Amino acid sequence: MIRNIVFDMGGVLYHWSPEIAFRDYGEEDGRILYDSVYGSPDWKRLDSGDIGEDDLIALASARVPDRLKPEVVRLTRWYELTGPVEGMEELADELHGAGYPLYLLSNTSRAFHSFRGRIPALRFFTGEFISADHRLLKPDPEIFRAFLAEFGLRAEESLFIDDWEPNVEGARSVGMEGIRFDGSARDLRNVLSARNLLPSVPMPVSEAEPQEEEL
Repeated sequence: MIRNIVFDMGGVLYHWSPEIAFRDYGEEDGRILYDSVYGSPDWKRLDSGDIGEDDLIALASARVPDRLKPEVVRLTRWYELTGPVEGMEELADELHGAGYPLYLLSNTSRAFHSFRGRIPALRFFTGEFISADHRLLKPDPEIFRAFLAEFGLRAEESLFIDDWEPNVEGARSVGMEGIRFDGSARDLRNVLSARNLLPSVPMPVSEAEPQEEEL
């Protein structure tokens, strides 16, 4: 029986897409910026807690022309460019009201602690487990084991929701159940209802379908 619901953050609770580099800057500059910021091994080092945001900005800035250095700062602070995924606050409220403890398990940097207030769904959460704080990354099974141990949860009683299938598979590998999020809070609610985790009633959201974020 599922007793705990565990959410990813970027792409699930809060809009995130590395393609913003191309959307905002065009093919040539977008490729330079993507390769220097999001596509660099340093981005994974940021999420794993090996370096901080200022370190990443310095490293990435050294790889781009002077005219693009300010954009490195902008893209590194991606959370200032986007916002919450539509409907997820309402869904978290409903799950919380139904008695499910909610948890966050996210690959993200320590900057999360300064921008978490931008994610309204988190007010319903019992606990948060951030990769940079624990020097572990999804989809490594070890991060899921550490998460479960941190909060004293049983794998078979925990459902993990992520927008990237390898992360969902990582959760399943340690005995958790998993759902890949497709971007729609309504679709997710329907899946949860089909699993008898929520009743079959319409979810009270202002936006039935996810909208592309304005950046």
